Amino acid sequence: MTQRKRGRSTMTPFASRFAFLVFAVLTGAMATNIFVLQPPGRQMAGLDTARTGTSIGGEAGWSSGQPTPSGAILDPGATVPPLETGAVKPLPETADRSDLTRAIQRELKAKGYETGAVDGVLGLVTRGAIMAYESDAGLPLTGEPRQALLQHLVLGSAQSHGADEGGRTPPGPEAEAVIRAVQRAFRQLGYMSTLPDGRLNDATLRAIRKFELDRKLKETGRISGELLAKLASAAGDALRTAQQ
Repeated sequence: MTQRKRGRSTMTPFASRFAFLVFAVLTGAMATNIFVLQPPGRQMAGLDTARTGTSIGGEAGWSSGQPTPSGAILDPGATVPPLETGAVKPLPETADRSDLTRAIQRELKAKGYETGAVDGVLGLVTRGAIMAYESDAGLPLTGEPRQALLQHLVLGSAQSHGADEGGRTPPGPEAEAVIRAVQRAFRQLGYMSTLPDGRLNDATLRAIRKFELDRKLKETGRISGELLAKLASAAGDALRTAQQ
């Protein structure tokens, strides 16, 4: 009985402490490897996305949460707006009048109409350009920057609402003021003898064509920005009252 007890292996206190120390070291190493050295799955997915250049949705481009070329950070799931093509879109009804005028000036100038400076200021040359476009498009003469006019310039229209073919619709009040100023200038320069009435009558149309011929302008027989610019240099005093 005594011999059997002596043959059993017993663990000394030192061996127990050594085994516990080895177990703690191994456990710490495994935890470090799992939680520190290995990146999370989502980080691995982001690295794969950055390598291939594809977004989370599978399309080529910059992935969500990654810096864009401009340095901005895209929110996950955010929709990136398309790049502007340069086309002028119709402005909202609450847009400032100068913004509307500037947009119309830019569109008219792109179509070859003389508007003067693209500055948002509604001067006589810009009014003349608007009236020239309205005349060419068969629209009633207004000489005013309007939302409907900008939409017509940008989008065009197969059938113009309120078309004024043949000049049957009387000009609007601002167009009348421009016509009257042109008639006063023609009277000052000797191209007309009748009194200004704000109507594009035969005498006014003949005076326009005669002035265009004398100034070597394209003969159009209509009021335009180019016509008003030339009249301003020839008879500026007669046109100033229309700008006041």
